[in-house]
Amino acid sequence: MDAFATPEELGKRLKRTFTKTETEWVQTLLEDASTYLREDVIGSHVFPEVQSTFTAYPNAGEIEVPSLPLRSVDSVTRDGQSVPFTLRDNVVTVSGDDAVEVTFTHGYPKAPAGLARWAMVLASQAMVPVELELGLTVGGLSSLQLDDFKVAFAAGGEGTGMSLSDSNIRRIRESYGVSLYVGGTR
Repeated sequence: MDAFATPEELGKRLKRTFTKTETEWVQTLLEDASTYLREDVIGSHVFPEVQSTFTAYPNAGEIEVPSLPLRSVDSVTRDGQSVPFTLRDNVVTVSGDDAVEVTFTHGYPKAPAGLARWAMVLASQAMVPVELELGLTVGGLSSLQLDDFKVAFAAGGEGTGMSLSDSNIRRIRESYGVSLYVGGTR
């Protein structure tokens, strides 16, 4: 899986140089954060750019391509034969209502800066409890004190680990989310 950010980018923001072992760990955290953003927050593959194919039954000749950002519709075929089509606003128009296969390219060629920042935020959230040897999340723990060192978590650690507030999830979905409806599929 491709992470939205690199360990070097996170290290720059944290003013930290990771060892080789730490770099592997941070890479895994960034991949986990990117997967969380793709699957649980956005609900779609947004990076890197990929080609996909799906079969659909046109509704009055129209098929909505289900993924953004749409880069191109590469081909439309019916029974292995190319079908003439037009594309407008993610809607492919063909003649007839028999099933067609639509092959299209979608996704950003480079991870959007906003998603890279969120992946780094999520990865750094997960780093803190691990580095404090508390596990992957602190759960209901509200504070920890050892001698003169103290860490306190607001809301009993509810926001630790890889999690975002409802308002941040809504903003990310508005910026990068897609409609997964494909008109006329059977």
